[in-house]
Amino acid sequence: MGQLAQTTQGNRMQRLDPSRELKELVRRSWPQIQRVIGNNLDPDTLLQYCISAINREPALAECTPVSVLSCFMQCAALGLKPSNVDGLGQAYILPYGNKKSKTGQKDATFIIGFKGMLRLLENSGMYAHPRAVYKDDGVTLTLDADGNPVINCPESVNLDADHSDANLSFVYVSIFHSGGERIRSDYMSAKDLIAYRDRFAPRSRFHDNQITGPWATDFVSMGLKTLIRRMFKYLPVTVEAKRSTVVDETTPDYGDVFHPVIDAEPASEPTEAITPATEPQEESK
Repeated sequence: MGQLAQTTQGNRMQRLDPSRELKELVRRSWPQIQRVIGNNLDPDTLLQYCISAINREPALAECTPVSVLSCFMQCAALGLKPSNVDGLGQAYILPYGNKKSKTGQKDATFIIGFKGMLRLLENSGMYAHPRAVYKDDGVTLTLDADGNPVINCPESVNLDADHSDANLSFVYVSIFHSGGERIRSDYMSAKDLIAYRDRFAPRSRFHDNQITGPWATDFVSMGLKTLIRRMFKYLPVTVEAKRSTVVDETTPDYGDVFHPVIDAEPASEPTEAITPATEPQEESK
C-alpha cells in the first residue's frame, strides 16, 4: 500500500468512529474482499466479528482499519474463528506497534491458536495427540526403532508435580491419520520454546517491549501450536494449512484488495454507525 494511502487512512481513522469506518471500508471494498474469502463470510458477519473484537479488545480501535479487516479476512480464508469473539482459541487478533508507521498507529496481528492448528489438521484428515510433560512427573522420552521420539508414561503420573510453565520439560505431539495410523511424532524442549518465543513472538512497544498476547497467557498451548506448525512441512496437509505457516503471527498483507478504495473519495452522504454486536451471527454456509 502506498504511503499516501497509509497517511490518508490514518488521518481518517482519527476523525471517524471505528465502527463507522470499518462499515464504510467493507461496503466499498466488498467485491474485492469476497474474491479473497469466497462465501465463508457475508459482509454483515464480517463486520460483526470486527466490531465484537473491538468491544472485547478496545486497543484494536487504535489499529489501522485495513490491518483489522485483513486479519479477519485471513481467519475466513483459513476457516478459523477468532477467540476475541467466541473464546475458542482458534485464532487471535491483537494490536501491536507498527515500526513502519509514521502516524504512530498500531497494526492488528493475526495469531493462530493451538485449537486453530488442530482444526487445520482435521481439515486435512488427521488428528493430534498433544502432551505437555513437566519435570518430576515420571514421563521419559526415548526413540523407537525408526528414530521417532516416543514418550513412556508410568502407571501413575505424579499428580503432585508442579505444573507451572516454569516447570515445563517439553511438549510432545503425535499425528495420526483419521483411520488411526500414526504418521509422525516430535517434541520441543521448554528451552527451545522460550528461544522461539523470544525471537518471534510479537511485542508491544507501548509496554516496554514486553511480550504480550497468548504467549504471555497460554505458553504451553502456544508451544504445542508451534510444534504442530513445525511438523506441517512433513505432513500431507491442505494448501490452506501450509499457507498458515507463512501468515501466522504476522499482519496479513491485503493492501491490493483495499488500495483502490482507500484512495477514493469517501461517500458524499455519511454512513450510519453499526450498533456494536456482543456476539457475531451464525456464519453463512
